[in-house]
Amino acid sequence: MRLALLVFALVTVCFVPAPSVGAELPRHGLLGAVLVQNAGAVGVKAVVPGSAAASAQMQPGDVIRSVNGVPMSLANDVVQAVRKLPAGTTISVVILRNGVARTVSVTLGTPRDEKDSAVRTLYQSITVQGTLRRTLLDVPDNIIGKRPGVLLIGGIGCFSVDVASNSEDGYLRISRDLARAGFVTMRLEKSGVGDSQGPPCHDVDFHDEYASYAIALEALRRDPKVDPAHIYLLGHSIGTIIAPQLALDHRVAGIVVSEAVGRNWFEYELMNLSRQLELGGDTPDVVDQKLRSKEYCMHRLLVARDPESEIEAADPECKIRNGIYPVAAPYMQQIAALNIIQPWTRISVPVLVVYGSSDYVVAPEDAERIVEVVNHGHPGLATLAEVPAMDHNLQVAATPEQFYADNAQGTPTRYQTKFSDVVVHWMCTHERLGAVPQARDAPLCQ
Repeated sequence: MRLALLVFALVTVCFVPAPSVGAELPRHGLLGAVLVQNAGAVGVKAVVPGSAAASAQMQPGDVIRSVNGVPMSLANDVVQAVRKLPAGTTISVVILRNGVARTVSVTLGTPRDEKDSAVRTLYQSITVQGTLRRTLLDVPDNIIGKRPGVLLIGGIGCFSVDVASNSEDGYLRISRDLARAGFVTMRLEKSGVGDSQGPPCHDVDFHDEYASYAIALEALRRDPKVDPAHIYLLGHSIGTIIAPQLALDHRVAGIVVSEAVGRNWFEYELMNLSRQLELGGDTPDVVDQKLRSKEYCMHRLLVARDPESEIEAADPECKIRNGIYPVAAPYMQQIAALNIIQPWTRISVPVLVVYGSSDYVVAPEDAERIVEVVNHGHPGLATLAEVPAMDHNLQVAATPEQFYADNAQGTPTRYQTKFSDVVVHWMCTHERLGAVPQARDAPLCQ
């Protein structure tokens, strides 16, 4: 989530080539084993029935020593080794079982494709810096003519948006619901994640991530099923920082942002930490002490740009304060350099700003600020909407306290369908889709 006007200028002058779209990117392989890290060894905690690991007779308690002759000491190394290979590839895995080493051949499985009675999900790709990135295009069934398009811009981190096995995933659900309403919706898999080629996601900085979404937007615009004059951006979390600048650099019909940051990154982080410490039960004096530590550690990493090893040697607590980021330091440093609110001062297309009442990761004041800034220049252009009982992940949580507890305990949660209701209604109002024949199921736009 971040950038200064000067930094964005460096991004926006970059030439964005006409995107190459095709189905030539193969599906990545799946092992089908739940892995755990055990003191320099990779253990198998569970084996998914019917998976590649099950067919190879791998068992819980096995220890993976190597894959195709390459020693494995980290669970993530195994995951990455498998994901780099196409489904159907046969690999050689050395396992240790009851102290005895054995070699097994595993033919990697194929990820499930998303299926919906009223939506077709097309697995396509775009070219980014000479490598292919997976796109998932949700298309209304029985599509008639060109339809409005939506590009989903997700949050920070190296998660996958190719999640057919998780029916409660927020990005999957909003994409499907928009497609059911008549919109062609695109999700972009990040570099090195899932089927996507390219450098490891963790090594990609903010500038390059922004550029990949710009290419995806142009690919969506050129899709023959999409009306290029009616494309919307849907930004979530860090995506709420990318979306307004992308809208300034590329013509769009409107912007929806949810769980947004609408202020200086340093101010945001301190406010966010304060909220979480209070929810965790820290006393006021402890909260203030930890905020002071956070300011010191964050300044050294994001402003002074000192090496993390030096920062942590000077203050070991900085390993906790700066260790929360799921991306490398350059990504965060580029965000910290941003004037986050500045792009909103120039937006001249309709804007919907949504926030969940149970989200403690961002504050409703940020959503309100974005609306006020947009409406200051163009009265009535921006709309604010609250979704009751929704957390930062677009899931159901009755209160911020419940969201905090669910996060701490890893409790599975459900998608908050009211988010789809709000977003679809707003987009349909702007597109007036209610009278247009759409999917077999009852369209949400009516």
